Order: sequence, then C-alpha cells, then structure tokens
Amino acid sequence: MKRTTSEQWDTHYRKEKSKLTYPDENLVRLTASFLKGKYPENLSALDLGSGSGRHVIALKEMGFGCAIGTDYSMEALIQSARRIRAPFVCAQNTALPFHDGSFDLVVSWGSLHYCHKRYLPIMVEEIMRVLKTGGWHIGTLRSSRDTYLKKGTHLENNVWRTGLQDLEGSVVSFFSEEELKKALIPYKNFAYGIMERTIPGDMSCLISHWYFRAER
Repeated sequence: MKRTTSEQWDTHYRKEKSKLTYPDENLVRLTASFLKGKYPENLSALDLGSGSGRHVIALKEMGFGCAIGTDYSMEALIQSARRIRAPFVCAQNTALPFHDGSFDLVVSWGSLHYCHKRYLPIMVEEIMRVLKTGGWHIGTLRSSRDTYLKKGTHLENNVWRTGLQDLEGSVVSFFSEEELKKALIPYKNFAYGIMERTIPGDMSCLISHWYFRAER
C-alpha cells in the first residue's frame, strides 16, 4: 500500500536523527533583526512545519508572547506537545486554520519545498493572509543547486520524488534564484541569501537552501 505524505513524515519523526534541538543560527539572526525596537511580549509568531519544535522553543526564548507550531505529522506534534509548553496545531500550509492578520511573524524554515512547487503561490497567499501588515515572513526554499535530496525520480521542472532513505517517496521541489524572486514578489519588500554545506567525506554532495525575509 502506498503511504500517504503524513505517514511518511510520521515515520521520519520516529527516528532519532529527526529530533533536532538547536535553532538555525540564520533564523535567529533574522528574527533578532525583526524584533529590533519592538516589545516581543506583545507579538505573536507562527512556525509552519514545526517538526521537533526547536524553533517554537527559540521564539518563546526570544520573548514572543505567543508562539504556535503547525505540522502535517501528528507524530511530530505529539512529541513536541509533550516537551514544550506551547500550542501545536495539525494543519497544511495551503489552508491555515487562523484568522486574517493573526501573526506578526511567520517562520517556514525547511518546510515549503516538501511538496510540488505549483503549490507555493497558494502557500504564500495563505501566509500573507495570516500575517499582519508590516509583519515578516522568514523562511527557506531548497535551492536548485542542491544535490543531496535530488535523488530518486525526477517528475518535472526540478520537482523530485526523493529516493533518499530518510524521506523516501516524499516530493521535494528545488528552486532557482528567479523562481525564488518570483515567489516573493507579492510582498512589500524582501531580501535573500543562500546557505550551503557539504557532507563530510563527500564534497560532491551539496545541501543548498535559499533563505529570506519578506515584509507583508
């Protein structure tokens, strides 16, 4: 029987290697920039694809009065809720169960590229809907330079069904710089950079992400 996407991610989050603890340093820097001159206790943040909950913890530690995590995997949500005193909600990024203008900050770190890229405009529209005017979206997208996940079956237009054992069968989209800029056009302004690293012992294996901040 073919597993559903949620079952694939439930399996992933039962593995010890998925239980990430420390926040990404670039996310911390971008969030600190967003908070400059603000009172975080009056602000709300949403982490899309919260996984192990590491960035919900970081948002709480940075002082956000409200920090909520969402994920499609019930396994990830249950594990996070057991460890972290914060709300966690089962949701898909294409249909967020929140009112318009609910959040000052939305984080999508390592989540929006795990589907066919045709859904990205829908997800961006949803993120903009739940953001307050002047709010920021901080996130990443897998770069087309990446070779680590680009294994398995090429479906079309740099969209793959990965054969990587840890996420086997999951759809992953890889974005060029032009595709990234096009995706961020709806925002008032945006800036981006690239994060890359190799696997120790295999310099040919490149993990590559665009990272960005965009203002509503």
